[in-house]
Amino acid sequence: MEPQRLLEENRLIDLLMRQRRHIWFRGLLPNEPRILYLSAEAELTRKYLQPSLTQLEACLLAVRVGLDPELRHLRPVKLGKPYPLGQCLEIAQAVEQRLRVVTESSLPADAANGLRALRAFQRAGGTFRQVWGDLRGQYFQNAFQVGTLYVDVANDTVTPTKPKVEILPFDEAQFFPIRDFGHFRQIARRYWGDEVYPNHVLPKLAPHCPLINVSKPGRIKLHDATQYMLSMTRTQAFVPSEEVLRDAPMPEALFEQICRTLKGAGHALPRSPDHGRTLALQQCRLQRSKRWYQEPARVEEVIEDAQQVNLRLARWHHATQIRNPPLQDKPMPSIKIDNIDYDLDSLSIEARAQLQSIQFVDQELARLQAQVAAMQTARNAYVNALKAALPVVAGGDTIKLS
Repeated sequence: MEPQRLLEENRLIDLLMRQRRHIWFRGLLPNEPRILYLSAEAELTRKYLQPSLTQLEACLLAVRVGLDPELRHLRPVKLGKPYPLGQCLEIAQAVEQRLRVVTESSLPADAANGLRALRAFQRAGGTFRQVWGDLRGQYFQNAFQVGTLYVDVANDTVTPTKPKVEILPFDEAQFFPIRDFGHFRQIARRYWGDEVYPNHVLPKLAPHCPLINVSKPGRIKLHDATQYMLSMTRTQAFVPSEEVLRDAPMPEALFEQICRTLKGAGHALPRSPDHGRTLALQQCRLQRSKRWYQEPARVEEVIEDAQQVNLRLARWHHATQIRNPPLQDKPMPSIKIDNIDYDLDSLSIEARAQLQSIQFVDQELARLQAQVAAMQTARNAYVNALKAALPVVAGGDTIKLS
C-alpha cells in the first residue's frame, strides 16, 4: 500500500477509535439494551405501567406458565441441559408472540388487568422490544425493554429455582450492551465456558465474524453472525474486528482441524495461523476501503456464508460424536419421550445417533428463529424511523405499516 494511502487509512482508524463512544448515541443497534428516548419512556411508564406492576407481572407469568408445556415438549433438552436451562431466547420469543394474540378473557382477572395496562402503554407509543446483552457481567441474556423497565420472562434459564419473571427499573438491572468483541469473548468464556479465538481461518469473513468459539465438548462455531454483532462492527467500519484479529493466532492443531473440515467448501484457506492473521487484517483494511460496511446486501451474504460454515462444522462434530461417543459427557441421565422415561445409557448406538440428530436440528431451528426475530426487530426500527421522519399532516388518509 502506498505511503499516502496508508497514512489516510491510519487516520481513519484513529478517528473511529476516538469517536466510538459517540456512535452509541446515534441510534439503537438491533436488540441493543438501551433506552433511546428516556424522558418520553419514563412518562409513559409512570402513567400506564407503574400503577399496574403487580398485574403486569401476573400477566407475563400466566403467559409463560401456559407456554411451558409446549416449549418443554418442543425442546426438552438443549446442549445437554433440560428445559428451561439455556433457552432464554426461545422463551422470550414465544412470550412475545403469545402476547400479540392472547385475550383478556383467557387470563385470570389480575393478569387480564396487566395485559390491558400493557396494551394501553403500547397504544400510547411506549416501547416493547426484545433486547440482548451482558447481564451483570456474568451472562448473555435475552429480555425486554418495556418503557423504562427491564422485563425478563426467562429468569429461570440459568438457575431454575429463580422466579420465572423478573421486572426491574432498567437502570438497576445492570444490563449492558456488548461493547466490542473483547467484551463478547469475556462473557462467552465466563458463561459458556468456551475458548474463543480470532478468526484467522476464514479471512474474507473475518471483518464481519472475527471470532471462532470452541465449546467444552469440542463444538466449533464461527461467531457471531447476529444482527447486533454485525451492526456493532459495521457501524464502526470493522475497527472492532480489526482490534480482536490482532490477537495471537489459535493453536496450530485447531487451525488444521478447521481447515480440513472446510476444505472443498469454496473458501480460500490460509497456509498457517500466522498467514491467516495477516490475511484477516488485510481484509479489514480492504473491505473498509471498499466501504462494504455501508452495503446492506453484504450482511445477507455474510449470514448465509456463516450458516454454511457452521453447518459443516456441526456435521463434523456430530459425526465425530457418533464415531467416538464421550465417556462422561452425559446430557442427562434419562429423557422423556411420549411420557416414558428412557435411561440414556440403555439406548442403542442408533437411538443415540437419532437423538443427537434431533438436538442438532433443534439448534439450527433456534438459530434461524433468532434471525427471523432479529429481522423483525430491524423492520420495526425502520418503520419507527420512517414514522418519525414523516411530516405531521392534519386529516387525510392514514397509511398503516404492519
